[in-house]
Amino acid sequence: MHKNRVVVVILIIAILGMAGAAGYYYWTNSANASTSSSQPALQTATARRGDLTILASGTGQVIPDSQVSLAFSESGTILEMKVKTSDAVKKGDLLAQLQTKNTAESIASAKADAQVQIIKAQKALEDLKVNAAIAKTTAMNDVKTYAQAVRDAQYQIDLYTAPRELQDKGSMEGFEWAKAELDKARAAFEPYKYYPKSNEVRTQLLDTLNQAQSTYDSAIRRLDYEYQLEVAQANLEKAQQEYEKYKDGPAKEDELVAQADLNNAQAKLAVAEETQEVIELRAPVDGIVMDVTANVGEYVGTTAVITLAEMKEPLLQVYLDETDLDKLRVGTPAEVTFDAIPNQVYSGTVTQINPKLETVSNVNAIKVLVQLNQAAEAQPLPIGLSASVDVISGKAADAVLIPREALRELDPGEFAVFVIENGLPVVKVVKVGLMDLTTAQILSGVKSGDVVTTGILGTR
Repeated sequence: MHKNRVVVVILIIAILGMAGAAGYYYWTNSANASTSSSQPALQTATARRGDLTILASGTGQVIPDSQVSLAFSESGTILEMKVKTSDAVKKGDLLAQLQTKNTAESIASAKADAQVQIIKAQKALEDLKVNAAIAKTTAMNDVKTYAQAVRDAQYQIDLYTAPRELQDKGSMEGFEWAKAELDKARAAFEPYKYYPKSNEVRTQLLDTLNQAQSTYDSAIRRLDYEYQLEVAQANLEKAQQEYEKYKDGPAKEDELVAQADLNNAQAKLAVAEETQEVIELRAPVDGIVMDVTANVGEYVGTTAVITLAEMKEPLLQVYLDETDLDKLRVGTPAEVTFDAIPNQVYSGTVTQINPKLETVSNVNAIKVLVQLNQAAEAQPLPIGLSASVDVISGKAADAVLIPREALRELDPGEFAVFVIENGLPVVKVVKVGLMDLTTAQILSGVKSGDVVTTGILGTR
């Protein structure tokens, strides 16, 4: 259906073209036409060969790859400042020197203190190992002793025979029951305590009291046997735990603490050995000194005193009109010129496109980064140097070119033109390549030298 629609459109255009051709023939061959009257005429152009470049133009300036703020690790007084703004430095270059609060005496004292702490920590670790061996031996002896105590206590329990009254009761239950029976028997005997020994009631109550006392004593004895067994078992378990703790050397947690103390003392010694009366500030990278904020004799803290810009590869920050967004892609080539460097064209590549528009002189603009090709660098480029930048989104060399107004759009992306053949306009479907505001590249359908119509021109 799409092809049929295109054919219909082409036929309509052809018919209109023939009508236009007839009019054109009439207008151009009316030799006696009045000079005061207005006569329409077809405007034409000749297809030619040439170059066409689609670009987005903007302005920018040189910026550093990155900036490094440099500061001393301690506070003190600046002894020497060896650089100034705009100086070029190499990695490792000495930039400045600082007199710290440290003296030779304080450094020596710190070293001595750290060495004493190391000796103490080493001795504590060695003592821990010796004490662990002793603790292991002691634990082994305790295991033997308390194992014997457990066996003896268990043997006593095995030999113990509970009175008939206690056989169905637990040790604590039997004790409480026996105590209650003893209290009851003593209370019953109390009124007869001073009666004559020949008194039968007194004799009977005394026998009951003696029996209750014997049962109570037996209950106490059983409690004592069980208590001795539990104590011996608890001591045996503790001795076994001590043995497990020291059987392979010092307890892990104790050894970790002692080793940490030794490590801490060694770290303090390392710090003391690295402590200097005068410390240096050196360049971590090749770069340009952007700022120096301290002078010789000035007391400074640990804030930045030198700002260093890294310039490994020339980089431009460029602003382009928002209407050029369709021409921008990461990797798109660019051509750069500097007013300060005449007759020199630099090539580069778009490396970054900011996703957010920025306002520049009350106009929305797209910020992009362009990296210059290192090989194109003819001389150092100062940071902030202004540049004119053309981002090349498309380029055609020795192409067939016609004015853009000669195109007649049949459908989105499909075009035709009128070509003058034998004095008459003939419709031709063409394939279009690059286009800017005024010119179109023709890939097929028109050749160089063909005359195309660009519209009707009114004349008087």
